[in-house]
Amino acid sequence: MSGKYLSVFANWDKEVFRNLHHEDFMFIRETELLTLDEQVDTMDRLVRENDYHKFFLKNAELIHENNYISEGRWREGDEIVTSVTLIKNGKAWRQIVNRVIPEQAA
Repeated sequence: MSGKYLSVFANWDKEVFRNLHHEDFMFIRETELLTLDEQVDTMDRLVRENDYHKFFLKNAELIHENNYISEGRWREGDEIVTSVTLIKNGKAWRQIVNRVIPEQAA
């Protein structure tokens, strides 16, 4: 993944993570939207309770990134997870994640 995210996950800091995101950030799930505060709190909980940062550092792969978009992918359980983040003013602005089992990926 992006060097910024790798750095924050290697040395977890909730506020540094928050600052990587645009003030209008939204995380789009299949059935809901998370605001910036909700996403930061969710990630902080996952890092503190489940060592998610260690999993992320070990498994996440940067597929593509430029000044406008970032695409990452990793395996989580039986699923392949693809995360696409739109970038605005150098910060994550919108993020959507797709989860599929490998047979459905192609």
